[in-house]
Amino acid sequence: MKRDPRVVMTAALAAAWFTLPLGVSILLFAHLGEVSDWLRGHGSMGAFVGAGAFAVAAGIGLLPTYAQAVLMGWVFGFATGTGVSVAGYVGGALIGWSFSRLVAGDSVRALIDRQPRWGVVRAALVEASAPRTAFLVALLRFPPNSPFAFTNLVLAATGVRFLPMIAGSIAGMLPRTAVACWVGAQAASTGAKDLAELMKKQGPMAIVIGVVLLVAALAVMQQIGKRALRAAGIG
Repeated sequence: MKRDPRVVMTAALAAAWFTLPLGVSILLFAHLGEVSDWLRGHGSMGAFVGAGAFAVAAGIGLLPTYAQAVLMGWVFGFATGTGVSVAGYVGGALIGWSFSRLVAGDSVRALIDRQPRWGVVRAALVEASAPRTAFLVALLRFPPNSPFAFTNLVLAATGVRFLPMIAGSIAGMLPRTAVACWVGAQAASTGAKDLAELMKKQGPMAIVIGVVLLVAALAVMQQIGKRALRAAGIG
């Protein structure tokens, strides 16, 4: 049986977007000082540059949104950093969804509909009313471990419409983005210029405690998201 090239390309893109952002985020944190200085060097335009860079990096699946939100909180503080991050992930969703639609077309949707169980799940997500679809998208976006670029691809390939996708993305990602920005802002409030200096200022035990508390908070959010998805009949 001949394989549909669009399905093959979509699968390859899914693999790349599921694995690439983690590696690049490690590089980002390794060079946090240099990237922060670059953003601050744009002065009053720094927030716009940050939002644009966030959108492109997230939209093409280069960086995860949580890493960029930490960076924005670190550079701009909690309130401004959150605003910049929201603008960034909205732009990233537009880029990622549009590119994914171009790659996937209707091939993946047709493949899903040939599988009865998968088709039921797709119908529950896509063929509901716009408010319900937006609500389900928000639930999919809410868990902190929901990969942004990969989810853009899933939403586009399954036929989720643009407006419900954007509305659900804004609502679902706001809590986890705010948490990441707060973490970045709190770390920057120590006066550290990069992670190495933060370690020296705070000591390893303080860092470990902070990471444990953050992981616990994110785990709670993840469980809330999973239960909500199950209650909605997805997941």
